[in-house]
Formats: sequence, structure tokens, C-alpha cells
Amino acid sequence: MKSTPLFLALVLSLTLAACGKDKPAETAAVAPAETADTAAPPMPMDPSQGVAGHVEAVADAGAGESGHDLYAAKCISCHGGSGEGLAGNPKLAGLSKADIQSRLTDYRDGKKLGPKTPIMAAMAKTLTDAQIAALAGYLGE
Repeated sequence: MKSTPLFLALVLSLTLAACGKDKPAETAAVAPAETADTAAPPMPMDPSQGVAGHVEAVADAGAGESGHDLYAAKCISCHGGSGEGLAGNPKLAGLSKADIQSRLTDYRDGKKLGPKTPIMAAMAKTLTDAQIAALAGYLGE
């Protein structure tokens, strides 16, 4: 009977290990060729679908990153692959470009917008105006 708790601990450990947010083996195959020579992370969703149904992402000419690449690197783990919001994090799908751009700029500038401000301020702090515009173009309707 002592093997039952050990077995349950093993199953729980394996389950938790499998729940990691990054799946490089699966997502490496869907990364476009243009990002292969950059340090961009693998893309976990089809870029042709977009968060709000957009056919193409808005490119950020300054940093060479598209809104999709930025979203995949910085936002997808909390806001989901289609902007639906995960684990109590807000839904982004359906917001306007202007609203997203304004909120990201406010977070970056240190304005308090709600209970998630500390997390969002840290995420937005490093974003340039061009990157914010790319994210807003990718996410916004």
C-alpha cells in the first residue's frame, strides 16, 4: 500500500512537468523562415489567423519584430493564443487599436490602471513606441 502515494507523487510530478508554457519541440516547426536568423521565440499559433481575425500582422520596422512575434514573446502566456484571457487575465480580443496602444503606453509610463498594473508595467516597460504600435495593430480591431 505504500506504493500508492509514491505512484500518485510520480504522476503529479509528470503532469506538472508536462504543463510547461513553452513547447519548443512542437512550435519550432511553425516558426517562419524569416525569423530563423533572429533570436525571436518560436510562435505557438498560426500567424495568418491573428488574435482578432486579422490576416496579417503589422510589422515593426524599427525592431524587425511583427506584432505577432511580440505577442507570442510577451503576451500569449497570460492572454492566450487568441486573446481570450487566461487564468483571470483580461481578454484582449475585441479591443480597438487605440485602446490597446493607450493602455500599453499608460502601463509603460507607470500609470495605475487596475490590479494587474505591476505585472503589466513590468512587461510594457521595455516596449518602444513602434513595438506598442505593432502590438496594437496586431491585436486591435
